[in-house]
Amino acid sequence: MAQEYITFEPQNEYGSVRLNKTVFSSIAVNTIEEEENVQLVEGNRPFKGGVTTVIEENHLRLTIPVKVHYKANVTDVCAKLQNKIFESISYMTEFKPDSIEIQVVGFIF
Repeated sequence: MAQEYITFEPQNEYGSVRLNKTVFSSIAVNTIEEEENVQLVEGNRPFKGGVTTVIEENHLRLTIPVKVHYKANVTDVCAKLQNKIFESISYMTEFKPDSIEIQVVGFIF
């Protein structure tokens, strides 16, 4: 069953930390906005941002629909974007996503 948050057990006695799935979506959106050859395909719900975040049994999966500039190498752009999103999430939350799927749904002309 899908969850709304991921639970961390810190190495101290103060309790646990829970991060909502919108935290991971926001990090991904901010990372995409920094790229010049990629544009996020917006969702139709408020604060959705087009990024689908699924958490099941503390495993994180992201699905991100994007448009790529028509002169850019799609494979290189998507691989670079996956790596940057993975590194950003890992650095900011100390959690490593299990899957980051980049879906190219169109091109920017």
